[in-house]
Amino acid sequence: MPRGLAFSPDGALVYILDRTRRLQVFTPPGEFVRQWSTPAGKPGNPRGLAVAADGLIYVADTHNSRIPVYTPDGRELRRWGKPGTRPGELDVVTNVAVDQRGRVWTCQYGDYADRIQLFDARGGFVLKCGGFGSAPGDLSRPQGLAVDAAGNLYVADAVNQRIQRFGPGGRWQRVWGRLGRAPGELNYPQDVAVDSAGRVYVAEFGNNRISVFTQAGDFLGSWGEPGRDPGQLNEPWGVKIRPGGEIFVADTANDRVQVFAPLSPSWGRRGGRP
Repeated sequence: MPRGLAFSPDGALVYILDRTRRLQVFTPPGEFVRQWSTPAGKPGNPRGLAVAADGLIYVADTHNSRIPVYTPDGRELRRWGKPGTRPGELDVVTNVAVDQRGRVWTCQYGDYADRIQLFDARGGFVLKCGGFGSAPGDLSRPQGLAVDAAGNLYVADAVNQRIQRFGPGGRWQRVWGRLGRAPGELNYPQDVAVDSAGRVYVAEFGNNRISVFTQAGDFLGSWGEPGRDPGQLNEPWGVKIRPGGEIFVADTANDRVQVFAPLSPSWGRRGGRP
């Protein structure tokens, strides 16, 4: 059950985090390279990871309420975090993203403390934003994070069935999405990614598809349907864009990763599939 995906800075390695606490490393075509396990602790499943520009790997160790940091070969350098709802505490931490300045964004839920927090690269608390609820800027079980080239943060606000965007300083900017199966609607968005053209990809757990939007939330298109055949999906949890533009999807309940070709610059204007 793969949950999280990330790439080395040059795109030559793919890191895949699964429910057995393994972090496995593959080449982009799928050749296995190595693996290691996240630290022992509560039974659970780490759900998200991100790779910084220096190659260090940050993991959202979900039910252990902490962020361990690894070298590319799997050596743990440091960790931070503990359960709680005060600033700097992590409770049920679901994902992590690293921005261009090397700062580490996290999202969490639990004890009605659903929120986003920002740390420096060594775990020093910087700020928090959001709170439990359904109003603009509020969150309910946020699951996925992505940062665009301008430093804006996109959040898969899963139980609120929407995507929210915050600025580099944590200020709320916009929201889009509502529960449904029609084009542009969402059903439990679990992860979000942004490509070099600024398009926003959303992995929909409930709709078994990937939907694509502009940064303003305008719907461009989607693909995927329930099943196990190539191109079909079963409760996808993760989506990430390799530096070359290929789209990697954690096809979670199918216990596999699928890779889709890059979208053309005009994709979405005429519809179609990748």
